[in-house]
Amino acid sequence: MRTPLLWLPLLLLVWPGQALQCHECTATKDCFQPVSCGAQTHYCLTTWNSPPGQETIFIKSCAYTCPGFQESLLYSKASCCNTDLCNSVVNHRVSWGVLVFSLWAAHLSR
Repeated sequence: MRTPLLWLPLLLLVWPGQALQCHECTATKDCFQPVSCGAQTHYCLTTWNSPPGQETIFIKSCAYTCPGFQESLLYSKASCCNTDLCNSVVNHRVSWGVLVFSLWAAHLSR
């Protein structure tokens, strides 16, 4: 009866993990198209390209590496994350606004 229990840790080591899921698309409006990434993919990537006088283009994809600050261009920003479908958020300013508002409300409620 104990022999099958000895195989369990080995099975867990050999069992393949699930692939990371990211949104993948290119659009002028925020897009949500979940895909399963390749086995070696570690990041979900979102890139914003906003040339002056033109509409912002969003590019969402699976990525093997995360671009560094030095790789950003003047009118292009990139953001990486590493959990399933984490590249669904577009506007980080809203998140900062909610954080600041929450801190302000907490300060006033003292």
